[in-house]
Amino acid sequence: MKTIGMITDRVRWDEKALIQAANKKNAKLVVIDGKSIFLEATGDFDNIPEADIYLQRLVSTFKGLYVTKILESKGYPVVNSYAVSSVCADKLLTTLALRKAGVPSPRTFVAFDIDSALSTLEELKYPAVIKPVFGSWGRLIAPLMDPQSAKAILESRESMGALYQIYYIQEFVEKTGNRDIRSFVIGDKVVTAIYRIAGQGEWRTNTALGGRAEVCPVTPEIEDISLKAAQAIGNGVYGVDLLETPKGMFVNEVNHTMEYHTTVPLTGVDIPSMLIDYCLEIAK
Repeated sequence: MKTIGMITDRVRWDEKALIQAANKKNAKLVVIDGKSIFLEATGDFDNIPEADIYLQRLVSTFKGLYVTKILESKGYPVVNSYAVSSVCADKLLTTLALRKAGVPSPRTFVAFDIDSALSTLEELKYPAVIKPVFGSWGRLIAPLMDPQSAKAILESRESMGALYQIYYIQEFVEKTGNRDIRSFVIGDKVVTAIYRIAGQGEWRTNTALGGRAEVCPVTPEIEDISLKAAQAIGNGVYGVDLLETPKGMFVNEVNHTMEYHTTVPLTGVDIPSMLIDYCLEIAK
């Protein structure tokens, strides 16, 4: 029997559901506390339970990336792989991968100085959106409504460290019904999708910011663009964020550590069981 090592630093609803799914399948899953492990980069003196495959579920993006890279260097398969995770974790790398694959996404510029960022906005036009290249749950995403507000927001990022001085700026896409779509891709299948509808007084749709979810039928268009986005990154499991626009569907982001605590009760689709099956298949 293959052993799945689930590395996590917080056992949330999502991780509990994975444990239950493994138990139902009589699959061997070992919960590994990410805070307690250490790994030798120059040898094999590691403090981590042995497993045939590791499922990386750390909340910290950077901790997850480094753990994944070290384990892969020792020959262990990890879901998701470092190649996949490192692209998804960085919004700019995701945008470049989507562009290379011809997957439609919002028009995006990157600038490295306040003046050049303001010049970018003259080309992109207001309103626009600024995002940190690393980040999740809608944090530090801000609308740029005019030159005055844009300059103030850009100046505030100057005091936040070098990563926040990489100005990743996108066109503002008016969302149909103030909603977007999150589709869930496991391997080569789109298993389900939800609408994420922004809460009152909020334009960001993240459920962490008060957004609510509704079932979204997986149409041929959603399936096609979601799979193309996944293929642009590589084989893995993803949450793909889609925007409905007058020009058609755009891919906004691709998430490599999917959360489904809202989706599973709403849709009835057993994503945790599918993740366990996927890991066991990769372990073969």
